[in-house]
Amino acid sequence: MKAIKIISLILFAVIVTVPLCFFNTQSNAASEIDNRMLTENPFTLEGDLTDNLQNYVNDRIGFRDEMITAYTILNDRVFHKMVHPSYTYGKNGYVFGAGITTKNTFSDYHIAFADMIAQIQEYCNDRGVPFLFVFNPAKPAVYQDKIANGINYNREWVDLLFKELDKRSIYYLDNTESLAQLRKEGIEGFNTMYDANHWNDLGAFYGTRSMLDRLSKVCDSVHINSLDEFNVSEILQTSLLVSKFPIHEYVPKLDLKISAKRLRDNYYSEIKLNESYKTFGYFINNSEEVKDTPKALVFQGSYMNSYGAKYLINAFKEYIYVHDYQNVLDFAYYYNIFQPDCVIFEVAEYTFLDKYFSLKGMQEFKLNPVLSTFEEVMNTVPVDYSNSISIEEGESLTKIIWHTDQTYPYVWLELDSIYDMQKNDEGYETTIETTQYEESNSSIIIHVYRDDELYPYKTVPYRKSYSIQLTKSK
Repeated sequence: MKAIKIISLILFAVIVTVPLCFFNTQSNAASEIDNRMLTENPFTLEGDLTDNLQNYVNDRIGFRDEMITAYTILNDRVFHKMVHPSYTYGKNGYVFGAGITTKNTFSDYHIAFADMIAQIQEYCNDRGVPFLFVFNPAKPAVYQDKIANGINYNREWVDLLFKELDKRSIYYLDNTESLAQLRKEGIEGFNTMYDANHWNDLGAFYGTRSMLDRLSKVCDSVHINSLDEFNVSEILQTSLLVSKFPIHEYVPKLDLKISAKRLRDNYYSEIKLNESYKTFGYFINNSEEVKDTPKALVFQGSYMNSYGAKYLINAFKEYIYVHDYQNVLDFAYYYNIFQPDCVIFEVAEYTFLDKYFSLKGMQEFKLNPVLSTFEEVMNTVPVDYSNSISIEEGESLTKIIWHTDQTYPYVWLELDSIYDMQKNDEGYETTIETTQYEESNSSIIIHVYRDDELYPYKTVPYRKSYSIQLTKSK
């Protein structure tokens, strides 16, 4: 009996101490099993120290992922219960993302969102550029019959949002109807289990096809994809995405047959992107089928980033995309750089949250009107503002800064084309492609709107940097 107690104590000590021996002290560590950053040093965090210590130990204890995986599998096998932090079971073996949206109620947030879209559309339309807003549904919206009993999945806020878009004459596509119709035709746009938070490759193909068809009504020469432009196959998935939870599901896989030139790396080190949402891409498609198609600037979320991008690579001669969350609040910055022929703004149903689109940012969102809206009034006395212009020239992008203590409602820069300038700590700035800057033989002209009049201040030719004291840096 004494030997059994000793052995039991030794086993207990091993069980307790071994995980501590493998305690994870790495900085900026991420968990693969629940797709988040682990708690950092509790003594450097704000909030209750006891809670911070508890979270730190829970996150960093050795074999954490293995223990969670074992516990999850045990509950699944014995009780058919999903206890994974990122997923939940529906009916008939369907898996949904954890925290199915049931509490999102229509509010001032959605009004601000609609107002922002209206500004973007007006901005584009005033410049002769077609615009399309695309709403992509969450999986539960298309598979409501597969949601577990007891969950009240309420989408009333979505209907109210569309009413606000209609009030503002927004040109939009609700892909909920497209994907629901697809399911009626026997084509599953979402997988049963794998990647429960996004559509699958077929859903992306048909959803993007609906998007392109809708855009083609206002934008000439858009190429609408067909399945024969892709290699269609299936791939076996053996675990849930970003998880070790075992599954056995064949999911559709589409690969684009043509190859496109990738220019992302030319811009990525210089372009401004939100620290949390840094997805950016630039493709040039030189195939004969798209030679007359437009240059598209697309603000897109994870639906398009994960599966949909290939279908837009195949639809336009040039396709530039920006991770829309928070970055769309800098809409004019990207528009000025890329000067697109059409603009698409795509969002998923579950992204109407402040962490994706800041309410404060949307309420403060303001875009310049078209310069030609205002009558030009020349100064009676020429003013040389050359010393207040500085240039930060990069390999791909060039920032032009007008240093001034004055504040104006709107400021534009003219250099062959018209560019908006945004307020910064030094005055006003705009960013353009370096090739546009280097190839121009024009003078820089700053236009300001003040007291209902337009005052253009013209510099001496900026190429004569010795006379206007421009600051150039590589």
